[in-house]
Amino acid sequence: MKETFYTAAKSIQIINKVKDSKFYGSISRADTREEALEFINKIKEMYRDATHNVSAYIIGNAGEEIKYADDDGEPAGSSGPPVLQAIEGAGLTNTVIVVTRYFGGTKLGIGGLIRAYGDTARLAIGEAGRQKLSLFYKLEICTNYNFIGTVLGQVEAYQAELLDTRYTNDGVFVSVLLAPERKEVLSKTLVEKTGNQVQIRETGHLYR
Repeated sequence: MKETFYTAAKSIQIINKVKDSKFYGSISRADTREEALEFINKIKEMYRDATHNVSAYIIGNAGEEIKYADDDGEPAGSSGPPVLQAIEGAGLTNTVIVVTRYFGGTKLGIGGLIRAYGDTARLAIGEAGRQKLSLFYKLEICTNYNFIGTVLGQVEAYQAELLDTRYTNDGVFVSVLLAPERKEVLSKTLVEKTGNQVQIRETGHLYR
């Protein structure tokens, strides 16, 4: 799993005029397939009178990417794949783009469509900019009441973000968020400081 990657810095839309057709390039960050589909459907509804609403997205990283491209009625391979290639070429993931076309009467041919859709996607990417995201792990630390002060002290010392603290009959559960380079050393330190009176488990991760 990569510790850093790049996504679209903001949601924007650009217009690219090619001969008599207008191409609207809409781009947004999307961290899940559901978010990507929600954005695509929103743009399709906004431009439901358009000739085509071509879309593509990449979700995930490090060999586990979900890649999607849809020609939306354009000749196969002439529109969706060029938009997807623009996302890949910019080194982006967790990014969705919809290129909306209003046909102006002049046919562009397969080569012209590939260039128009790809160029529109690249213009949208250039306007949106790239945002670097870093990996953070979510950890749940369980200890008894005698060591809660020690645990919270080390959480602060290792610059982990405290998400939640739950007091139960089984002990205290502390949820934190921290960078990968601090994960192992914090775990080791907590074991040492509490005399192994601590249980640590990874509950997830996020990028921000």
